Amino acid sequence: MLLKSVFFLIASAFLANAYLQASDDSMYVESKSSYAKVEVKGTLFHQGLDYYIQIHDSMFTDVKLLVRLERSEDKNRILDLHLERLNGKSVIANGFVDCRRVGQETGVIYIYLSNESQIRATGEK
Repeated sequence: MLLKSVFFLIASAFLANAYLQASDDSMYVESKSSYAKVEVKGTLFHQGLDYYIQIHDSMFTDVKLLVRLERSEDKNRILDLHLERLNGKSVIANGFVDCRRVGQETGVIYIYLSNESQIRATGEK
């Protein structure tokens, strides 16, 4: 009887330890990376080598924000042609904020584009 109780206690401790380690690992993995995903609507324009979306509030027209589109691959010619076709149009884009560059330029945020499906025309002018 004593041997059975000792075996049960050891097995319970082993399982509890394994459960706690698994839950600690999953919590660590989730807290390792964090990000901000945004969707922006505005007018796409080209300046220098970069594309920007200019955003403004309909109530406060003097407040403007620029969203610089950072491309994850500079040799993506399909994305280049897509951006050229959308230049000057009202667009909706979604992507991840480059948190390393927040505050680098006043009034500018950076989002990453990896493919043309992340930006589309809205049908407005």
